[in-house]
Amino acid sequence: MKFWQWMEAKSRVILMDGGMGTLLAEKGWKPPMLPEEMNVYSPDVVASIHEAYLASGADIIETNSFGGSTRKLAHRGLQGKARDINKEAARIAKGCAGDKALVAGSVGPLGELLEPFGSLSFEEAYEAFYEQIAGLAEGGADFILIETMMDIREAKAAVAAAKDAAQGLAFVVSFTFDHHGKTVTGTPPEVAAAWAYAVGAAGVGANCGVGPGEYVETVKKLWEYSRLPVFVYANAGLPGDENFWDPRAFAEKSKELALAGASVIGGCCGTTPEHIREMKEALAGVLSLPPSSRKETFLASRSKLVAAGCGGPLLVVGERINVSRKSALKEQVANGDFTLLKEEAKLQEQAGAEVIDVNVGLPGVDQVALMSEAISVVEATVTSPVSIDSDKIEVLEAGLKRASGVPLINSVTAKQGHLEKGLELASRYGAVLTVLPMDEKGLPHTIEERRAVIDSIVERARKTGFPMENLIIDGLTLAVGADEKAPRVTLQALEYISQLGCLSILGVSNVSHGLPSRHLVNRTFLAMAMASGLGAAIIDPTAPGIFETILASNLLRGSDPKALNYIQAQDKLKERALVEPGRDSAPKKEERKKEIEEPTEEKNQGPYFPLMEAIIEGDEKAAQLHVRDLIDEKGVKPMDVISCGIIPALEEVGKLYEVGEFFLPQLLASAQAAQVSCDFARERMEPSDRGENKATVVLATVEGDLHDLGKNIVGTVLRSYGYQVIDLGRNVPAQKILEAASESNAHIVGLSALMTTTMEEMARTVKLLKEKLPHLPVIVGGASVNESFAKKIGSDGTAPDAIGAVRLVSRLTERGDE
Repeated sequence: MKFWQWMEAKSRVILMDGGMGTLLAEKGWKPPMLPEEMNVYSPDVVASIHEAYLASGADIIETNSFGGSTRKLAHRGLQGKARDINKEAARIAKGCAGDKALVAGSVGPLGELLEPFGSLSFEEAYEAFYEQIAGLAEGGADFILIETMMDIREAKAAVAAAKDAAQGLAFVVSFTFDHHGKTVTGTPPEVAAAWAYAVGAAGVGANCGVGPGEYVETVKKLWEYSRLPVFVYANAGLPGDENFWDPRAFAEKSKELALAGASVIGGCCGTTPEHIREMKEALAGVLSLPPSSRKETFLASRSKLVAAGCGGPLLVVGERINVSRKSALKEQVANGDFTLLKEEAKLQEQAGAEVIDVNVGLPGVDQVALMSEAISVVEATVTSPVSIDSDKIEVLEAGLKRASGVPLINSVTAKQGHLEKGLELASRYGAVLTVLPMDEKGLPHTIEERRAVIDSIVERARKTGFPMENLIIDGLTLAVGADEKAPRVTLQALEYISQLGCLSILGVSNVSHGLPSRHLVNRTFLAMAMASGLGAAIIDPTAPGIFETILASNLLRGSDPKALNYIQAQDKLKERALVEPGRDSAPKKEERKKEIEEPTEEKNQGPYFPLMEAIIEGDEKAAQLHVRDLIDEKGVKPMDVISCGIIPALEEVGKLYEVGEFFLPQLLASAQAAQVSCDFARERMEPSDRGENKATVVLATVEGDLHDLGKNIVGTVLRSYGYQVIDLGRNVPAQKILEAASESNAHIVGLSALMTTTMEEMARTVKLLKEKLPHLPVIVGGASVNESFAKKIGSDGTAPDAIGAVRLVSRLTERGDE
């Protein structure tokens, strides 16, 4: 509340400070010492930088603690000092700011991918952030700024740590978006914004990654979907580079950011007090826009946002992943086999489900572990948000930790303690909560009883400050065969929920339990419920006639302006009529299959389609089974499997990545599936056929830089293409890189750096390698590296991403066989 009041009192656009690392380097900081160590050994230097920004007009200054997590400090043996170092960072900043400005406790990313794309667990990430944030709070930070985030799950771990380590302190979450307008893990601004609101952030932002011009559209979306103040602090780049934003140009562009909806504007890499001084002049008198007032309920996956309520179309939640029913799915899931679960997720999404419900409530199994795994599998299979379905709080929490975006909790009851725990979980992790109007008295059969419980739910949620947009109330569907009055009471409850301004949901198929022709009863009841204000339905989207009923009901109740959805869906309706329920009718898949199976002059690739599809979908187990089948059962030569199946699949993944259909999670999953397939094929080769690996590539993050996420991704993808990769890790001295390249007879060296402050070390390393091994190509990469810089320091090139790096390595090694 204190933070919000301070923001509102300003009314104008608020200025934040700029870069820290470059200024520290100018004042004596040198690797391998970490910038955060300057808080202990040179506090006056850190204070002088804060003072310079304050003198330039900054209203908010950031602590010198970006890399202050225990995992990053561990590289200098300082993990046990994390709390003290961060406390000192906040104390220094607070001493400079006094009452003149607010102090933001800077919390940067860990530089490691969380499971399932990396080895870091959610709990490990939480612990790494906890000590850092506790120190910042103890040192006097006014709010916590979780910044430069690329993965919502990592941000979620940081937020959970902030809520525990700095209770009551406001926090803001800022993400890094690339030239495509998404994070490297595929999250667009609208998803980041919706999640930030759901998790209770005091603001949402965009920082680093690109310059101010490319953040204008990003800011517009953050403002529209977050309902929060928007922070933006872009990169200026490298001084002296042709793409560098000088202070005046940077300040002029900041006015566009303010008009787009930014409330707080500052600078990131390459910006200086002069940039802030120019911005103060350019933004003088510019008023900030109030937060957006959108009232829809937003659910989201990592990459996709769906909206419900406010008179919009019915939200469809697919119910088919439910092990409480007798089915092959139940048997498979009990044995840890998720093959059918994947198929059901795809089938429902193709049939029109916008959210995929996941229920793994089997007796006698570890439901916590099973839910976590199932959520991961579904998220890797479809782009739709998930619904975490369990009556056990610990299972719900496991799903929430693993889910990306804004999932649906399905569900909790109105019983004392149960509702409160559900509200707490939804707030802690950023989710939408479904509540069943059932309390200690049991099932409310009359409308009067049901209204009383609904009133209690709304009152208790409001008392905790829970946003009403993220509360969904179940109208309770009971079997008409057992009580003919039950459906009428449910419809009356839906009308009442709508009058309260809340979103309603129903598990529709319960109404027909025990009756013949259940589909007829279900879709008729659904139409009646939609007429009574139903906002979301848990249904089988493949059921006969259900999709048509939804389209027509949306049209007739006014949720489909100009009948656009109804008209556009006619082709899909015809397609559904021609395809048997349960059959895969995805056009893209069929088109790809047809394309692959078409004979070419050289060969018919048809037999390789299942393997290619498994690699494209990132399914390691399926890919290995298909390789085994091709080699052991069909007698295909291992080398043909690699050249005709694995490599073409990777080429397809590369195309999808480059056009923005695939993002980092899909890229890594496909690369890992290809690697497993390639390893299996090589094992089946005769020794004489194995030959040599492709070129040997030495990778390293230069000395002084602890950021190696990008390098690790490049290494993974290079390995999947058959290159031998020697990864030296991060913070690697130039001499060690030279020795490794020489001893391994490397064909190419790849250097990485994230911070502008380590660009100079990258230049020195390139120079040493070129002097000692002039024949050896050296490529460079990192957030601050561009073509101009790469050429300037004498390297042989750079690439914008992992796929580009593969192409560059192939070209430089003159192999041409990507």
